[in-house]
Amino acid sequence: MKGLERLLSGRDQRALLQGHILRDLDVVVQVSLNIPGLPKAMTGDRELVSLILERICSASILTGSRPRILFFLDNGAGFAGMTGIKDVDPALVKRLGMGLEDREWGPVVDVDVITRNGAIHRKRLTGEERPCLLCGMPAKDCARSRRHGFLDLRGAFQKLLIGALEELRG
Repeated sequence: MKGLERLLSGRDQRALLQGHILRDLDVVVQVSLNIPGLPKAMTGDRELVSLILERICSASILTGSRPRILFFLDNGAGFAGMTGIKDVDPALVKRLGMGLEDREWGPVVDVDVITRNGAIHRKRLTGEERPCLLCGMPAKDCARSRRHGFLDLRGAFQKLLIGALEELRG
């Protein structure tokens, strides 16, 4: 299977797992990384996803909700962690995730909050889009126009990932 086929298959696997979790629970929180290009793997990726998911789960407990299930999935779409939560405000959980995404190293992290009615999007809550790893402009615009080189993006990602690990380990 080629890289793009593995990526698409991995995304399908994530969607199936999300649907499975939503059969019994109200919200799925998926933590993954915005690794530029292929492969969707980089040194430290598993540790960072685990640390971010741990933070989300701890914060959810403080809101009175307790994560009920925890999955990790490693495939062509990269490493991802998922948890299912019952009786929680999905917008509140998304804001918790955005608090992590908005840190200096945050553009490397992707915290998705999914309900039976679909995903809760950052833009709907704040009107803002995710920033580019390099220039701070909307990441989708930079990706669409291929404004930055692959090696520059991967290098910037690696630096931010290292910064995130240093902060979260402490």
